[in-house]
Amino acid sequence: MVKEDPMKRITLILKASEVMSVRKTACIAGANHVVVHPISHRECAWFPSPQASAEGAPVRLGLMVVDRLSDEVVSAILATAHFVKIENISPVNAKHALSNFCKLAA
Repeated sequence: MVKEDPMKRITLILKASEVMSVRKTACIAGANHVVVHPISHRECAWFPSPQASAEGAPVRLGLMVVDRLSDEVVSAILATAHFVKIENISPVNAKHALSNFCKLAA
């Protein structure tokens, strides 16, 4: 029987203008699945006042990462993003990780 690597779910909040660069960096560093969705400013009161354009709007970025690569992925994200808040890092059961992650994306 093949043992599956434990996984972690990392959830961040960042500016919409930084999503593509952070997403690319996270995938290169080892992130498996990436989900991006907008959030309201009420959910994110700590976020600095938004710019007039949608580029400054906050978005939530969810990543699935193999546990042994999670430190590298977080370091890469922090080195790339100018303004980011790590909302949550939690272990997940690899067997059910993808189905649970799909629910997050919905």
